[in-house]
Amino acid sequence: MRTLPLLLLLLATGVRSQDIPPVRVGGHPGFTRVVLDLPKGATYEIEPLGAALRVTLRGVGVSPGIRFVERPELAGYVLEQHEDRAVLLLLTPQGATPRSGYRTLSLPALEGEGERLVVDLSGAFVDRSPLTPQPAFRFVRASGRRFSVVVDAGHGGSDPGALGPVAEKWVTLELALRVRRFLQEAGVEVVLTREGDTALSADKRTDLSYRAALANGKHLFVSIHANAAPPGKAEGWCGLEVYYHGPPGARPFFPSPAPLPPTPSPLVTTPMELAAPLQPGGLEPTPTDLEDTPSPAPRMNSLRRQELSRSLASRVLAHMLGTTAAFNRGVRSADFYVLRHTTVPAVLVEVGYLSHPLEGLNLTDPHYLDRLAYGLAQGVLAYLENDHPLEPSP
Repeated sequence: MRTLPLLLLLLATGVRSQDIPPVRVGGHPGFTRVVLDLPKGATYEIEPLGAALRVTLRGVGVSPGIRFVERPELAGYVLEQHEDRAVLLLLTPQGATPRSGYRTLSLPALEGEGERLVVDLSGAFVDRSPLTPQPAFRFVRASGRRFSVVVDAGHGGSDPGALGPVAEKWVTLELALRVRRFLQEAGVEVVLTREGDTALSADKRTDLSYRAALANGKHLFVSIHANAAPPGKAEGWCGLEVYYHGPPGARPFFPSPAPLPPTPSPLVTTPMELAAPLQPGGLEPTPTDLEDTPSPAPRMNSLRRQELSRSLASRVLAHMLGTTAAFNRGVRSADFYVLRHTTVPAVLVEVGYLSHPLEGLNLTDPHYLDRLAYGLAQGVLAYLENDHPLEPSP
């Protein structure tokens, strides 16, 4: 295994008698639980390192060693013993950051006066805190331009899409309504492919062609979807990914999360209705001057459209990762119908796995939907400001 040399380098030299019981690891739907039984007076510090979570223990001893676990959330762990401290290094394939990847809990010891330190690991532990208002977006390079964007809420009507705690068609509509509001607040014209539980046609291929055709004469096309894992993978697959239409076999790439500036007061939004059908206009957009005529969309050939779609995908994923701290599944190339048949830069956003025991619940949380939608909108705005051509191609 490739990680073995690295793990061996992390081992401390020398062995002392074991003061705490062996680390306990248990598998649960969507997460892995690690439990340490600590004696009275022991202290600990927890530090997320991205690919690992470091637990520094003082007042205890351990027997150094390596154990491979090979769960989606925990590849294994390393125990080190130093003169003044012990260290438990948890290897986290889905990552650990100050905002995501793990949760901790302190419980009384089952026997005696110590405590149980519980560490739960999962890529579906994300930032679900209320989104605070962000500074108003102002175009600089593209000042004076009026952009138009098609936002496609995937599925609808008799086609529910992926199923989990809620149907995909409800998640995509809730996000599309939120994205529309954020983009309109920035002065962008937004066309939704649907505003309720409807489809453009009962025939799937015709429905998709109508959606793609709405992009004619616009600047961008963004399709929103939620994912589902194949049988046997539902408890392990989670995270965000964005697709563009590119060359077959193109390798995925993984943009870094974009920073999210701190701001003062909380944002209040309408909770998602899960029991009753959604009504159009549940989230009213800020009024904009809809009489303004959008600037004409530049003409471009397929290679240029592919290049710009890739840039758009990178911007969107980076900003969504920044707002949510979700697991990064990368920017990927695919031959989806709505991407292949649009005439403008286009992306398809997968906002998470409804089949995952924890991430499916995230997608019913209004605060998390706010964060997903805001990140998506900010990615679109960053692309329009920095990457989209301002003049028609010759």
